[in-house]
Amino acid sequence: MTSAAETSVRFSRAIRVISTIGLLVFPAAFLANLLGYVNLGNLFGVFYLRSVFLAAMLYAVIRILEGLLILALHVWPLGSLRVVRLHREMLHRRTCHAFEFLAFLFWLDRTLDFFGLIAPAVDGAKAALSANLVIGSLSLSVGQVLAFLIAVWGSFLVSKFLRFVLEEDVYQHFKLARGIPYAISTMLHYAILLLGFFIGLGALGIDLSKIAILAGAFSVGVGFGLQNVINNFVSGLILLFERPIKVGDVIDVGGVGGEVRRIGIRASVIRATDGSEVIVPNGSLISGQVTNWTFSDRERAVEVSVSIARDADPQRVMELLKATAASHPGVAKAPSPQVYAVSFAAGATTFQLRAWTDRYQDWAQLRSDLALAVNDALAREKIALA
Repeated sequence: MTSAAETSVRFSRAIRVISTIGLLVFPAAFLANLLGYVNLGNLFGVFYLRSVFLAAMLYAVIRILEGLLILALHVWPLGSLRVVRLHREMLHRRTCHAFEFLAFLFWLDRTLDFFGLIAPAVDGAKAALSANLVIGSLSLSVGQVLAFLIAVWGSFLVSKFLRFVLEEDVYQHFKLARGIPYAISTMLHYAILLLGFFIGLGALGIDLSKIAILAGAFSVGVGFGLQNVINNFVSGLILLFERPIKVGDVIDVGGVGGEVRRIGIRASVIRATDGSEVIVPNGSLISGQVTNWTFSDRERAVEVSVSIARDADPQRVMELLKATAASHPGVAKAPSPQVYAVSFAAGATTFQLRAWTDRYQDWAQLRSDLALAVNDALAREKIALA
């Protein structure tokens, strides 16, 4: 329904534009005939009518292709793909925009050909692209620079499309460990960008063998000045391949705790518990001590300390604390809650309740809930706190 409404709006807008142009062209053609410029008047009229006819034909072709596209996106094999089911409207919209862009290029080509301007336009474009840009001893044409930019831009588009398909469809069919999809997508992104960069250099007419020699000499010269950047880059590759830390892990590093949101080329982004985002260099994650709360599983221990008056029965207190924790819905059944006597003083005994939960993202709230539940249970049993 949304696509049909958008199509109707675009069609209405096109009709208004064509009508407005016609209100200008036909009076101009009539005036040219009155003044004796018959050929000019006929040119205006014929040009307008041929353009409108061609535009109408192209519009009909686009609508036919759109109908075939809608059918293809709903039937096998495309309709069975997960990426199509989840993003059918987006795929439909962008494909139609591509059809419209190609149709406009065809209309422009035919219009220029009607006026005999296609050959001069092509010659002018070739002359503009052949113009030289001199940078020191390096001479490049505008076409070469444009080809380089197109290669780099195209590599970004290809990388984005492939990662979109992998993340939305392909990864869903494999039971991959957490963090592996992100590592594959990131390495694929780097590889495609590097390939696009070298293709762009080839389009510039630069000898890649000379680039390799210059890169070796350049790396020695800047290695000392960029050693921290290179260290962080290599550390990022280690994080992606070895995966001691993965996207989605909850870690503590340098006094900062939070969830890993992104592992980049130079640094990683950690979403702290207070909502801030901390940028941590990858080298710190490799060379420093890092506490990973979710490395092997998503469970986390929650501890609550309670000081009880010495006249209370320790066994009774321990059983009460275990039962209170076991009855809480956020506490895991296995391993079961445990209670330990950790210290004795003249007027108090301190117990530590340890329970496990898979709600690692809000363990602080669970600890608070457990503390309140323990306090209520002790009050009901009339066990005094020290």
